[in-house]
Amino acid sequence: MNTTEPALPANPNLPGQEAIYHLMIRPALWSMFSAVRAQIVGRLPQAHEGPLICYLNHPTWWDGYLAAVVQRKLLYSRFEPYVMMEEAQLQSFRFFTWCGAFSIDPHNRREIERSLRYISRLLGEKRNRVLYIFPQGRITPNDRRPLKLYAGAARIAHRVGRVLLCPVALRYAFRGQQYPEAFIRLGPIHAVDDAVNPIDVRALTADMTERLTASMDALRETILIDDMSPFRLVLQGRPGIDQLCTGGWKPSLMPDTWF
Repeated sequence: MNTTEPALPANPNLPGQEAIYHLMIRPALWSMFSAVRAQIVGRLPQAHEGPLICYLNHPTWWDGYLAAVVQRKLLYSRFEPYVMMEEAQLQSFRFFTWCGAFSIDPHNRREIERSLRYISRLLGEKRNRVLYIFPQGRITPNDRRPLKLYAGAARIAHRVGRVLLCPVALRYAFRGQQYPEAFIRLGPIHAVDDAVNPIDVRALTADMTERLTASMDALRETILIDDMSPFRLVLQGRPGIDQLCTGGWKPSLMPDTWF
């Protein structure tokens, strides 16, 4: 076994990513949700400013698919993607290595360390790389507080030394239609640079927890008051019987929301 890599290293390649998105992810989102909407807070990160770590909350099984939407539809694939995925899951779905997924065994400290070293090295090699990570470590109800994040993302940032960080809040809601909608709140980005201000892992984890909590709370409140003005339609989904029978569904005129 290669001691510098996790048990299942990433194998990113564009044809594999395209196949998984168009044959699996996009059809599944279309069939399950009436829409995927996104709010971008602040500016989008640019590839030359990276590497980038997007840290997301983890309320449902669908969250990995929404990470793919962030990569493709919000960051426009400017960054080469990597995704930390539990080894037992990745063993069953090895094709996700084509999308940059690599394994971590949360029950084995040596394997955890190996995975952290691996992704830290990859992020340190090129600025145009992004890590998508779910630092809660498991599916957790969206409104459970206080939020608990593991320190892995902060440890990676500390090892790399200079990174952009971006909180990504996810939420799913029924808004009076047959099918639910998926919501993404991206940003605002923040930077850490060990050369300018030494990175304390515990303090950074606390800061990331506070930022992600604030983003999740803001997303919840915006949805609760039914204010859709901050969001743009990212993907149009399947119309429900309610929309078809009442004439309330119209296909989007923006082709980029179809795919």
